Amino acid sequence: MRMVFTRAPEDVFYPARDRLVAEFGRWAGRRRASADPFVVEVMVEYRWSEGDGLLGRWQPEDLRLLLCEWFPRAVTMRADEWATVLPTVRGFIDFLYERGLADARGADPEVLHAALDALVDEFDRAMADPARYGPAKFWSLRMLDTGVDPGDPTAAQRFIDDVRAGRVEVDEATLAQVMAGHLERLDAEPPPPLPVVALLPDDELRAAATKSRMLNRLVDFVEWVGDGRTLTATGRLRLADAREVIGILDLADVVDPQIGHRRFKTTSSEELYETSLVLAWARAARIVRIAKGRLLPVKSTRKVLQDPVALSSRAFDAFFGMGEVVCGADWTGSTVRWHFDEVTFGLVMGLYLAQESVPVADLQEIAAGIVAAAELIDVAERDTPWRQASDHDVRRALEALAMFGVVELDTDQAVLTPLGTALMAAHLRGEGVEVPTVESLRDETAEVVIAAAADGSPPVRDALAAVWLEGRPGAAGDLRALAARTDDTAHRKLATEWARMASRHHLRRV
Repeated sequence: MRMVFTRAPEDVFYPARDRLVAEFGRWAGRRRASADPFVVEVMVEYRWSEGDGLLGRWQPEDLRLLLCEWFPRAVTMRADEWATVLPTVRGFIDFLYERGLADARGADPEVLHAALDALVDEFDRAMADPARYGPAKFWSLRMLDTGVDPGDPTAAQRFIDDVRAGRVEVDEATLAQVMAGHLERLDAEPPPPLPVVALLPDDELRAAATKSRMLNRLVDFVEWVGDGRTLTATGRLRLADAREVIGILDLADVVDPQIGHRRFKTTSSEELYETSLVLAWARAARIVRIAKGRLLPVKSTRKVLQDPVALSSRAFDAFFGMGEVVCGADWTGSTVRWHFDEVTFGLVMGLYLAQESVPVADLQEIAAGIVAAAELIDVAERDTPWRQASDHDVRRALEALAMFGVVELDTDQAVLTPLGTALMAAHLRGEGVEVPTVESLRDETAEVVIAAAADGSPPVRDALAAVWLEGRPGAAGDLRALAARTDDTAHRKLATEWARMASRHHLRRV
């Protein structure tokens, strides 16, 4: 049976859960063991929805969180049903080990049994403490207390109406505790598991950063600034200086452009988009500064300018705050600029999760949804002026990231580059997010790696095979055992292919 469901969708997980629970029920029936199928459903669904999706990997702390945090918060059971929980959990652990479904990196069954014995009293106290309930459980139990079936929509609606009318007594103090705990948990809730990514080796990452058009422009711009340049009263480059910068950096801006037979006078460097972008990016990355009307280099960043990787990281993090210059500050611009941090994160994260080309239209939908949620704007119609402005600003943001080398962009598709993947991974780590990489799975079990490979892009799959098979003499046997045990067709096929690769690799080494 398949036991790894990291990032698995509902339509994959729930049928597998039902098969696992049914198999456990048959196992328990043959042994006349205590077994409540509902408890096992809760166990594995908790591990899928709230954990890492490793249904067979349990440590004592996992059991404590399940029994003393999750059950009290989310599982609606009457007091006379609590007695079935711990014996069923104990039986499920035995089932995993007897059937060969337990993860090799989980605790030994004796350790887990001892942990369960130590949790008996704490579990009962936690289940009896209303302050630990989540909102859904609080109201479900209140319905049951008044004889209402929470699963009956009509009866549940009558109950809600009675509560609003004051006809049902509610412990307001306890409800306040429940809601406070709920909000606190929402703030502390970790993000869902991320896909495994293949990061460039240091030398290749440095080479990719060295090729970035925008990073090279930033370095050349600081060199041009030299000991300092006088700015206009509004903090802009003087037009004569802007002309010079356009030539040195090979920018697309044109001073005094001619359209048809008419020449349009450029009155401020603010009208020069790429020039303004370079200046704003250099300031946001803190490699230049303004003091007393002059643009000056930041002397402490000399080493950063000589390190393409360090500069790329600084420039990437700076981009999230550049909404006004990327989108434009005039009143005709879209409200994307006011939520540029969230929109940029949404765009890059969408590409990071996809690990393949994404239609620009889909990215524009992501951005519109983010802004709409914040501004309460209807974004259903793409031909509204607001939506057109929003879509325009998304393309501008993608074009700037393309200049940076973070994305590859054509007319209607965008894809994250290896440099972009590395920068986003580093950004996420900086936010305290766990980032799974090919290298981090080097010591993982066969099923964890096969599950990640099956969900990954071809480059990730190839990189995982190369890293995981290297120096692992027992890989072929582990993979064949997985292929024989799993009920997931794609996993079985991939495990069989890798087993053949491992055998060939072993023979070459011998």
